[in-house]
Amino acid sequence: MCVLKRDNLFFSRMTPAEKAYLVFSGLVSIILESLDGRKLAINEMRSSDLFGELGLLTKQPRSSSAFARTDGELLTIPRQAFLSVLGREPAFMRRILEMTANRLRESNEHESALAFLDAQGRLARLLLQLGKRELEKGYITISQEELAERTGQTRQTVAKSLGRWRRRGWLITGRGRIMLLKHDSLAELEQESMD
Repeated sequence: MCVLKRDNLFFSRMTPAEKAYLVFSGLVSIILESLDGRKLAINEMRSSDLFGELGLLTKQPRSSSAFARTDGELLTIPRQAFLSVLGREPAFMRRILEMTANRLRESNEHESALAFLDAQGRLARLLLQLGKRELEKGYITISQEELAERTGQTRQTVAKSLGRWRRRGWLITGRGRIMLLKHDSLAELEQESMD
């Protein structure tokens, strides 16, 4: 068991892949970084999510970096143990294939948003996706910096869009929380961004 500490880096791009990780609690971001220091969060790992397995399967260095967004706990799985279980447990292998296929689909959707949606459209899409995932809470817990990283924008651009939408009555913001009020307006903005 490994303790997650906020902002702890687990691995960096191009480092050898020697372990996979299973999240017990907390939040881990998978990010791409440019040479000039810009970051794009491509995925978030939550409780019961497995990550870092791709490098174990392909024997390639890490293609992204992973760091903790919050405190929590992880189980580390060494390469040999992971491959051993994969070889003798067909149900586990099917689950890994299913998980990889789902991540590939999500990655394609993310790439499509970056390629075809403008900045506001990408932000609207992300807020709607997060709103569906956190429906029971009634609000989204995320910082403007995290929104910027996940949509390929600056924090200032995100802040301007959120401020504009707050004034229109589409959402309420406050201290890392966003409550969506007008889902249909955000969906319409996303759709217009594609046209």
